[in-house]
Amino acid sequence: MTDTTFTYDDTAAAFRYASHWWRSIVGAIDDHHWDQTGLGEWTVKELVAHTDRAYKTIITYLTADTVDPTPIATAAEYFRIVLGEETPHVHIAARARTEAAEVSDWISETDALARSCEKLVADTPGDAVCHLMVGEMELSQYLATRVTELVVHGLDLAQVLGLDVNPPPVATKIVLQLLLDVADEPAQTAVIRYLTGRPSPGVNVLS
Repeated sequence: MTDTTFTYDDTAAAFRYASHWWRSIVGAIDDHHWDQTGLGEWTVKELVAHTDRAYKTIITYLTADTVDPTPIATAAEYFRIVLGEETPHVHIAARARTEAAEVSDWISETDALARSCEKLVADTPGDAVCHLMVGEMELSQYLATRVTELVVHGLDLAQVLGLDVNPPPVATKIVLQLLLDVADEPAQTAVIRYLTGRPSPGVNVLS
């Protein structure tokens, strides 16, 4: 199956709405929540620090020099590359713990990062190249991966906080299509079974 190539109009709008949604959830965190379990071994603070990298990476990769000239054509290809690395989740978790300890006010930090990143995206054409550590990728496609981070972890955080909130539909559409692109055939079958109310084993296409 051919990967989806997203339009910049779609990913830019999805990013803007997903960002506003994520900021609203972070803003609902009370003082006693920060050290609670957020996701797996992460605390809420570490989960926020990790998710805020959705902003940091855009800012960094749009202004950096080329590290690896390998072209990455689609968002799904990006996830296959990153998740194909050796023990990626171990490195991601360690980085989140380190970054979480570097900031005292993650609500203000999230707002500042979001504002800077949203302005940068609004001022940058979709065919601008992001200079990733693993290759070169157009902003229009890289934004789809950042929308996925904001939506998936926004749902994680909302569940921890007991908030019954849904991601913006324009962002949900991007995430669903991207996850289907990444999923193998058994996982796609499991999605069909789940959506039609049939029992299905747990599937995580981002594991």
